[in-house]
Amino acid sequence: MKFSHVLGGNTIPDNIKRCLEEQPARSGMYNWIFAHKGEINTFHDIKDRLDDFDQIQVNMSPKDMVFIPELRRRLKGSSTKLIINNDYVCEYWGKWGLDPYKYDQIQRMGDMVFSTEPNQVSNMIDGTFVIPHPSNTKYLKKLGSAHKPTDSMGFIYHWWAPDGKHLGARTINKFIAKHGERYDIKNSTIYGWNQLGDDRMAQHTDIMFDKVSPLQAFPDFAQKIQGERVVYDPNPYHTYGRNGVELACFKRPVVGSNRVLSYNKLFPELTINPMDHNDAVAKFKIALGRDSERICEQAYKDVEQFNYANSLKKWNSATDIAFDRGGVEWNEKQM
Repeated sequence: MKFSHVLGGNTIPDNIKRCLEEQPARSGMYNWIFAHKGEINTFHDIKDRLDDFDQIQVNMSPKDMVFIPELRRRLKGSSTKLIINNDYVCEYWGKWGLDPYKYDQIQRMGDMVFSTEPNQVSNMIDGTFVIPHPSNTKYLKKLGSAHKPTDSMGFIYHWWAPDGKHLGARTINKFIAKHGERYDIKNSTIYGWNQLGDDRMAQHTDIMFDKVSPLQAFPDFAQKIQGERVVYDPNPYHTYGRNGVELACFKRPVVGSNRVLSYNKLFPELTINPMDHNDAVAKFKIALGRDSERICEQAYKDVEQFNYANSLKKWNSATDIAFDRGGVEWNEKQM
């Protein structure tokens, strides 16, 4: 199957090039390129040779969805199928300033439409599929670290969900103050720090956490986070959560939000209500206790549901159903 992921603009941005060149690759949407043994192109580069491909995938980001109508027009009468996906938490859609009816109209232009977790899909057009993005679990599991677990707790920061940092830092600091000596936890590190979005607590970051680890290349992040005794991700938004997949491959225990699909699938005993301090403290104690190794070993096995082979099975099953029922002609009629 000849496959291409397609971006807007005239050139592939440098940050995406760097992401694609990382070894091993971080989990997430661009892994579909590797899973399909396909390519990535800009719309400008392939708009006149769309028939060269069996399937074309476009992410419905604000930047990329603008060319989907023209792509759909150019595909009229072509056998090439258009796969479109949502890769953004549904809580964030309103920040785009996008007319919700227009977003539905864009979805109806796909031959198959998918998103990565059920809450997103429930807010999309009827007939949308749930397909989490794939991960190269084989190589992630080989990414050993020289860092042995230290006396630190790691906090994962999401620039698109900065509101999770305030209560998260409070929970960590209160846990260390009350229980740190018993569990040999003395410090906290915030990972992925980057002052983007509307983070009104940005000025207090150095006070809230002992160490600040900015956004960095994935292999560097992966090496460093494996040195944490426990990782904390009280993400307040609904997402599939690539971090859960990666941490399962690294056998690191993570107390994660029950709004994140990967945590529910891989670390069910450690998931929390992200706004509940007492819930988080109780799960920290489990993650740092005698059951931690068993939980991590089970996650290490269960993470294979996100590998390339199993992800392609989900993809092919969805496309078979979508194409058989009529593709874009069927989606055009959906609410």
